[in-house]
Amino acid sequence: MTVPETVSTTDAARPSRYSLGSLPNMLRSLLFIGLLVAGLVAIVPRIDEVHRPPVDALAKARTTMTQTGVPLELPQGLGEGWVPTVATYAPGTEKVLTFTTVWETPAGGDIALKEATDVTDGWLARSVNDGARKGSVSVGARTFERYVSRSGTQVSYVEPAAGSDATTLVVTGTTAEDELRAFVAALREVSPAS
Repeated sequence: MTVPETVSTTDAARPSRYSLGSLPNMLRSLLFIGLLVAGLVAIVPRIDEVHRPPVDALAKARTTMTQTGVPLELPQGLGEGWVPTVATYAPGTEKVLTFTTVWETPAGGDIALKEATDVTDGWLARSVNDGARKGSVSVGARTFERYVSRSGTQVSYVEPAAGSDATTLVVTGTTAEDELRAFVAALREVSPAS
């Protein structure tokens, strides 16, 4: 008959030496982890601003005009520093189909151009960022309604549609108003794609 071996309870219940950490060991570990985190923060690059790549706004406008028959305008001959970064044709506020382009200005601001037919009051209010009407402004032979946002950081020029099939134009800028005027003065009708 064999006798089973007995296991000492003192060997099985002996705590790990690592679980009995001391305060100096914990502080050393925290210091090491802190140095690792500081090293990672130091080597990871930080971006101050995001630059969007330029898009071909003219090609998008021509394609949109060919597909929809909606007359569109874009600025022409603006010169250096004016970069289109967005060009879309999609439903906007209250599902109003809107052709939108966004342009980066030479001074680093942004100008958004929205064009749509059959606009609603909600679409217009959202397009001018709920700004209040502050008179009108003439640029060349055209007169625009002028809107200023509550914060005063955005100015919008609105040219309401002149007829049932005409396009309403909204030009909104987070830039100096002289750049906004230069942008509006450069607007010309786009010819559809052939």
